[in-house]
Amino acid sequence: MKKLFLVLLLLQNCLIVGQAKIGSVAGVEETTNMSAYGTRVVVKKPLKNTVQGHQYYENENKLASVYVNGKKMRRAYVRYNTLNDEIEVTEIFNVLKRENIRVVLDEGYVYKMLDYEGTKQFFVFLKEGKNSLVMKVEKKVKQGQKGIDAYEQTTNDKYIEKRSYFILKADGDLLKVKLKQKDVLKVLEDKKNEIEKYVSSKGLNYKKENDLIRIVGYYNTL
Repeated sequence: MKKLFLVLLLLQNCLIVGQAKIGSVAGVEETTNMSAYGTRVVVKKPLKNTVQGHQYYENENKLASVYVNGKKMRRAYVRYNTLNDEIEVTEIFNVLKRENIRVVLDEGYVYKMLDYEGTKQFFVFLKEGKNSLVMKVEKKVKQGQKGIDAYEQTTNDKYIEKRSYFILKADGDLLKVKLKQKDVLKVLEDKKNEIEKYVSSKGLNYKKENDLIRIVGYYNTL
């Protein structure tokens, strides 16, 4: 009888050790508690994302056509990751970043790579043509603050978006331009008078992105 009790006790200890050696899952936070029966209980919680917003230009995946060297390769859902400067193709979970690539979204804009600040980077082509209006979208994380007393609110980290606009001239020059009348007319100075008359007649605003798209489109017809 005494031997049987020792065997049962040994068997219970082996079960407890075996349960304690169950592997953890990557990407989760684990807390360990002991149950009423002496066995180990692992509670798994997803890691919390405390950064408000997201790192993408698009709020959701967008349908696009992907071209390589001018040849249409496939249709896919894509999103531009502004932090990594990568275009993610969601169906096959790979990332596109190579020369001579052109991603045409059904919503009317295009991603292409340009030389900028010593590296090749993705740009949004808002208006393609002899002279193109392009945009560089960047996002950075702004650190939040922890309230030190009851009167100061704690804020989380959040993504801050920065948009920079450029005119890609027919000769290949990439000229930065602000959404201001003075800046736009300086870059398009060879047709300044015509541009001013067009903007006035159409009631356009140099400070609006959609109006600047129309202005560049008209400039290409001159």
